[in-house]
Amino acid sequence: MLLADTLLSMTISLGAMAAALAVWSDVRATRQTVEALEQLHSQQRELQRLLERLSLSAGATVLTQNTGGAVRWQLKPAPLSGTEGSRDDTLTWWTPRDIDPRDCQGNQVSTLDLIAHQFKLGSKQELTCKDSQRAGTLFQALAERVEDLQALYTEAAPTSGSDPALATLQWKTAAQVHDWQQVRAVQLCLRWASASKLLQGQAATTGCQNETVAADGRLRRLQRMTLRLASQGDG
Repeated sequence: MLLADTLLSMTISLGAMAAALAVWSDVRATRQTVEALEQLHSQQRELQRLLERLSLSAGATVLTQNTGGAVRWQLKPAPLSGTEGSRDDTLTWWTPRDIDPRDCQGNQVSTLDLIAHQFKLGSKQELTCKDSQRAGTLFQALAERVEDLQALYTEAAPTSGSDPALATLQWKTAAQVHDWQQVRAVQLCLRWASASKLLQGQAATTGCQNETVAADGRLRRLQRMTLRLASQGDG
């Protein structure tokens, strides 16, 4: 009886240990997933804040005063420009330096009238940017594990003597835009992935272009945003 009791006790102990290990493994996997989500959300928030800042000044009209005090129009750039790629659209925001002197990297070194904040995906799946208006600048990574960047633009149809606010708007790719001065808003989609593979299995997901992205253990999320260009209502 003593041997049987001992074996029974050992069996119960091993079962309890196995259950505890399973719980610990589940907790560890859940914690890893939560940390990956927090990292993705942190990078997404930082990017959205930057792009919202650029949307306020891109294409803004610069006015000056002459010696007599009269106000005159000096400069109104197109707010955006872009190129279309299969996986890596590029996007450039044009902002007057007098209105916002900071480039997308946070530098305040340009002496030119305009800052061109150019965004594109790097070779290591990083979202990068630089002031492409200034000579000698280099792309710098803003965020890691961005696998896709897609952009659509709202272009206003030409009007003849009518209120610009009543112009017909149409979503277009960069290749379809006829006049960047008439772009009113931009819609972005970025596909983010976790830096490492997770213990919890991840299902296949749908990408920015409605493609199926095969599961490889990484956590993936889409970030979609539509940004209205504030300057495009100033005439």
